[in-house]
Amino acid sequence: MTVDINLIKKYLRIDDGYTEEDDIIQLLINNALTYLENAGVVIDETNTNQVELAKLIIAILVSDWYENRELTTSNTSEKIRDIVSSMIMQLKYCY
Repeated sequence: MTVDINLIKKYLRIDDGYTEEDDIIQLLINNALTYLENAGVVIDETNTNQVELAKLIIAILVSDWYENRELTTSNTSEKIRDIVSSMIMQLKYCY
């Protein structure tokens, strides 16, 4: 599955013309995909609902990692991680 960097930049509210951090954003996208794979998620690309949910999870992960680059976590980040964990469970077992 591929995720368009411009979609993620829209989610992050980054202007398409701003390309200075595209390499970092692409790195985060790639690792979010790997994160899902390592969590045991197998995405059926013919299932639109599953693909769209996976894209949302990737956008959330990238956003969290992009905005929280320090080693410590905030309460907001922990809440996001709980939501993502729940969404990953849905991807694994509902499709």
